Amino acid sequence: MPPKIIDKVDFSFKIDESIINQDEAQVMYNQMRQITKDFRTQAMKLYVQLAARENEILSNEIKGIIERFPNENDDRFDAEPGYAAFKQYHELREKRMKLEIEQSLYFLFEQRVEGETNNPEEEEIIAPTLIRSVGEDFLLQQ
Repeated sequence: MPPKIIDKVDFSFKIDESIINQDEAQVMYNQMRQITKDFRTQAMKLYVQLAARENEILSNEIKGIIERFPNENDDRFDAEPGYAAFKQYHELREKRMKLEIEQSLYFLFEQRVEGETNNPEEEEIIAPTLIRSVGEDFLLQQ
């Protein structure tokens, strides 16, 4: 799912058909729709890049924290419960970020399949049916 701000963008405006004939107006409306679609696709690509980069930076920082976290007890502090909780929180957060990126990539893939292509070789590569797969971390446990 794209962020709401991307989904709300719509470059369309009313054309006075008393001045411009209907065929020419339709061409203009089609161009407006294409501009809107192209903008949404480009904005979504940027969103995915940013989300992936944020995920990478945060994951590296948190992995460093986990590695430096005292996992042995001392006289003043019982580290094991805090270490386990923080590690579990990080793993769940990382799964959520990966799922969000995967959903965004799925949106971009859908846009590519729906879009018109000018390259005949590319048309042969595009699958007619969308198949969504999730990582094995998200499969139902039996």
